Amino acid sequence: MRLARLLENADRTLSEVPRRLQTTLAALAAIAVFASWLMFIPREYVDFSGLPLLNRISQPAGYGTDTLADMYEARVVLNNPRDMYTKALVDQTPDEARAWSKAASAPYPPTALFIDAGLYWIGVKSGIGYYGMILLLAAFFHLAALYYCLRTRWYVFLLIALCSLFFSQRFAYVQDCTYLIFLAVVMTALLLARRRPSIAIGLTGLAIDIKLLPLFFLTNVTAMRLTQAAWLIGIVAAGLVLPYFLLPDYLYIYSFQSETRGGLWQTAGAVAVTVPFSYLLWRLERRQRFDLEDAIGWGLVPFALFLAFNVNAARHLLVALLVPDKRGIRTATAAIGICLYALSGGRISINSVLPLMTAILYGWVIWQLRSSHYSPGGSSATLARTQML
Repeated sequence: MRLARLLENADRTLSEVPRRLQTTLAALAAIAVFASWLMFIPREYVDFSGLPLLNRISQPAGYGTDTLADMYEARVVLNNPRDMYTKALVDQTPDEARAWSKAASAPYPPTALFIDAGLYWIGVKSGIGYYGMILLLAAFFHLAALYYCLRTRWYVFLLIALCSLFFSQRFAYVQDCTYLIFLAVVMTALLLARRRPSIAIGLTGLAIDIKLLPLFFLTNVTAMRLTQAAWLIGIVAAGLVLPYFLLPDYLYIYSFQSETRGGLWQTAGAVAVTVPFSYLLWRLERRQRFDLEDAIGWGLVPFALFLAFNVNAARHLLVALLVPDKRGIRTATAAIGICLYALSGGRISINSVLPLMTAILYGWVIWQLRSSHYSPGGSSATLARTQML
């Protein structure tokens, strides 16, 4: 295919850029991402009005909606963990009550809420606050992604930087707190995948407990050693099944999501989109036997695809695609969608690009199935392994 040859030639040209220039461009992209956050830091956290240059920035007055919800839930957990889903013992502040009802405040699995509460406690004790802890997680994700991309395909980080056209506001104002916890865990798993596969598998199980997105990764248990498979299944069961016996009203988070997000036809449409893609991806994994890095990254996509179509919210898929892909295609898909949204000047909503991103992902998987092409990325012999583990 002509397009495939063009992409391969572009990849070859970019990979031959001098190493010093690669590092410089990627570092400048990271600085640009961090600088873009300044427009979204709430005045309630730090007021720029008395600072030179920064005093020209128009800041939001208070914290974003996810910050408020997760701060309330963190206080609930720290007060009494068994109240995390009943929420009867801790009152909301007026701002928290205006943003969300108690039921709608952070209806997430217990692993996410325990980590959230820990971050809140550390933020209070250290003086940087809960908001500051979440912003540090966003910084960690980008710096870890920068390091990973410089080890594989350096220019993928430039694509991640383009994604900040959408995610800067989500990470520095709204905050998407539990998604940032999730991204930090997945990024750590990705960095450990080559040298510490068992730990990486365990962290991916932890990521399932936090946000469910990597559920497809469980299809790889048959390719693992018995101890690794048991380790993964045990972590997932402890995080998602055990709470049923320990935490009152735990199941409300699942019924709440189904009642408030997506109707019957939307769910049917999401299933119709996701099931064929999952089957094709499963076939591709079995044919080319992705290594562990591939399995972690692509394992996020099917359930994220289902969520995005079920609730008509492209951000669920975009978060999954933001995890750097050493082949480039997942990250490029997110960058294309976000750039179209940004360049439209508001004429195209972010959710309107969801079908296009889905078509690109389908096209790549089908193309890979119809060819013997395998492009693991990077120069290390470790990346050329054909076995996942």
